[in-house]
Amino acid sequence: MESRGKLRVLHIASWYPNKVHKSLGNFVQRHIAAISTMHHCELWHSSPVATNNPLIGTYEENSPAGFLEKITYPRVTRPGVRAVTRSLMNLSPGEDVSLPDLIHLHVAFPGGRTARLLAEKWGIPLVLTEHWTAYHDSQHIPLWRRIAMRRTAASTSVFCPVTDQLGQTMKNFKMVNSDGSESYVVIPNVVDTDKFQLCEREQDGVIKILHVSSLDEAQKNITGILNTISIIRQTNPDFKFSLTIVGGANLERLNQVKRYATSMNLVEPFVKFTGALSGDSVVREMMNCDAVLLFSRKENFPCVIAEAWSCGKPVITTNVGGIAEHMNDERGMMIESGDESALAKAILNLDKGWDATAIRKYTIDNFSIDAVAKAYTRAYQIALKLHC
Repeated sequence: MESRGKLRVLHIASWYPNKVHKSLGNFVQRHIAAISTMHHCELWHSSPVATNNPLIGTYEENSPAGFLEKITYPRVTRPGVRAVTRSLMNLSPGEDVSLPDLIHLHVAFPGGRTARLLAEKWGIPLVLTEHWTAYHDSQHIPLWRRIAMRRTAASTSVFCPVTDQLGQTMKNFKMVNSDGSESYVVIPNVVDTDKFQLCEREQDGVIKILHVSSLDEAQKNITGILNTISIIRQTNPDFKFSLTIVGGANLERLNQVKRYATSMNLVEPFVKFTGALSGDSVVREMMNCDAVLLFSRKENFPCVIAEAWSCGKPVITTNVGGIAEHMNDERGMMIESGDESALAKAILNLDKGWDATAIRKYTIDNFSIDAVAKAYTRAYQIALKLHC
């Protein structure tokens, strides 16, 4: 370990934004950016592509946060994990992390085999951060993948799920060290609180509600939101509000949702679709709304909640995943998944007073870059101690 406590950390990410999937694992990128404020970091990621894809090769560049990214695009194989492992094992750490103190794996599969092999080769600890919602429905994970994930877990010193609820589910999935230990440290997703700022918007008598997501119906229940908006319009015509829906990198999915909204006459100014937006544009939408709405069927703890709180905005959300670990009635309202009547009631109660400053403080204390970087530093110290 270097003086002043700075560690050399090699990050291997199963999910990461790349030239094929531009937003995949953007929350992983934010985690690494936060950690890089306190430690030397380098990122490796593999995204297999078709044989005729001109991307084939390895690309190196510095991230906006300053750490080196090495992203490789190998020819796809069956199973795909072979291409991922082969391409990552061909990489070598750069100067800043040339002799890593530890490996930090983000999502156990498919990058886990590489992380495990390198940790064993170099005799250093392995830390695993997990985000995957599939642990909650693990019977659909193929047996061969379960075996691979548990092998990775057996070589892991410290597990860092983003919520306690996810951690409990991982334990049930038998994600434990080879000696049977369960060293779990919950570390949430990170929010750039310098970017997501308090902002008092000019009041116009209309409550502006914002929804940001992938628009995946199976998870986000977009039709349930639109059903509820339609009911409120019919039963409370004097309640002035609007809904802005951000997301839709998948144009087919976006168009399906738009058609469903149009079939119920949910058009502007009642419902507005922006499509996919850049990060800065999402920030502007967040700062210019009165509340953020999620109606998910399953989650861990979505970043959009903490981003809304960073802007001092209350959130309406469902009681799924680890959301209840952070939600209280000072920061919003939590309802049961699929309960459209409860959702309508929550929307109609949005005009109560909210303490924006107190809402933001919770984010700074728990989800800020500094808070998350310090939390990972403590996890790294535990891993190094356990590995001695």
